[in-house]
Amino acid sequence: MLNFFKLNDPNRLIIIFLVLLCLRGLLTFQGLSITLFELKWLLLGQRSAEGFFMYKEIFDYTGPLSVFFYRIIDQIFGKSQHAHHVISTFWLFLNAIIFNSFLKKNKNFSENNNLPALFFVLYAVAIPDFMVLSPQIMSLTFLLMGLSKVLDRIAGETTDVLFLYTGIHVGIATLFYPPAIIYFFIFLISFFLFSSSKLRRIGLYFNGFLIPLVLISCFFYWNDNGSYAWHALVNRGLFGQEINYLSKIKNYYSFRIPIFIGSAAMVITLLSNYFTSFQNKAAQVMLLMVIGASIVIWLDIETSPVQMLYFVPSLTFFLVHLMLMLSKVWIKRLVPLMIVGVLILAPYLNYDQLNTNGMIVKKGIDKSSKMRIMLLSDNLSILHGQELASPFLDAQLSKEKIASLDDSVFAQMLIKVIKQAPPSVIIDDWMLIPKIFSAFPELSKEYRKQKRGYYVRINNN
Repeated sequence: MLNFFKLNDPNRLIIIFLVLLCLRGLLTFQGLSITLFELKWLLLGQRSAEGFFMYKEIFDYTGPLSVFFYRIIDQIFGKSQHAHHVISTFWLFLNAIIFNSFLKKNKNFSENNNLPALFFVLYAVAIPDFMVLSPQIMSLTFLLMGLSKVLDRIAGETTDVLFLYTGIHVGIATLFYPPAIIYFFIFLISFFLFSSSKLRRIGLYFNGFLIPLVLISCFFYWNDNGSYAWHALVNRGLFGQEINYLSKIKNYYSFRIPIFIGSAAMVITLLSNYFTSFQNKAAQVMLLMVIGASIVIWLDIETSPVQMLYFVPSLTFFLVHLMLMLSKVWIKRLVPLMIVGVLILAPYLNYDQLNTNGMIVKKGIDKSSKMRIMLLSDNLSILHGQELASPFLDAQLSKEKIASLDDSVFAQMLIKVIKQAPPSVIIDDWMLIPKIFSAFPELSKEYRKQKRGYYVRINNN
């Protein structure tokens, strides 16, 4: 079977894409629920598409470039989970093509082939919530571009723009997903350990990394949003309270089968003296990528199986080398079939775990009529099928903002945002709406309390 994909024929990539479509189609036919993180990204797209600024007028810590893409998708397709799934399919395949291309470019394998693209797709599909269009899958694209430049340098390329572009790629990846900043240090270590890089070129790497960060900072500063963005992305996004719908141990456990297969391939290939000098350095970079993925997962305040995407490039690299090492005919036929079968079955074995650990959106309120809701609650499921009609999204940031209503400048901004698109319903599980009404008496006159923590707008015109 693998001989078909060993041929260095671009048409084989079409077959790999069809494999991806089939696997996604099977899971879709089986019926996939929406996760809480995916619901949040849909709400971010809806709210930002209404013209509200992230961090200042939407209280959340998601990376700015990710929110930008969610906004564009919402403007074109509306708040559509299916649109996210279709786009993520193409995005995942794009990652597989990038990975496949740069590994062939520098002779990372004993023979050029399309196995990296195949196993990249199979590993990604083995992640329980691989269907979602996450900040992780978007940032991974630019990390792969940066990794390509690192391997180019190890292969002997010494142009200045190589270092500049590597930094730019990592900077863009960080704007999609802030914990990806760890790979800035992973690539920096790779430059020092596996190539002789001049300090001037390392300076270009630093400058390249700062370019996208400075540009986005200027944008936030121009819109009087700098302090809000820093607090949300850094103070909250990197060092805030953790959101553990799934424990980190169970998160790794959900990807246990692919990790075991990839780890076994890693150990076997590293102990086999199979690598050339360049391949050995590339393998060490991939080991650093594994370390980087572990640190990213530890640093992220969220815990989600989609984080396992960062292990996929390294595990794929070592597994492809193992496949090419096999010599006996019966082993070359049996082992790949077993591995492919296990990777295909992995998401079916693990997806129920998302339900048991509270990541799946539960049944919310009656969806017969779509309502615009101000939600003051940890239960994001309430907003499934509804519209977010307030800046309050992340629980920690929202509570901090409500606690700072004594700041007159912030209070004026908040009431302006609320009145710009007033909610038809307020659901208050935190019992904080009395404090908001106390700060804005004119707002309290517009709502009638129906029951504890549930308020309806008196005049919806």
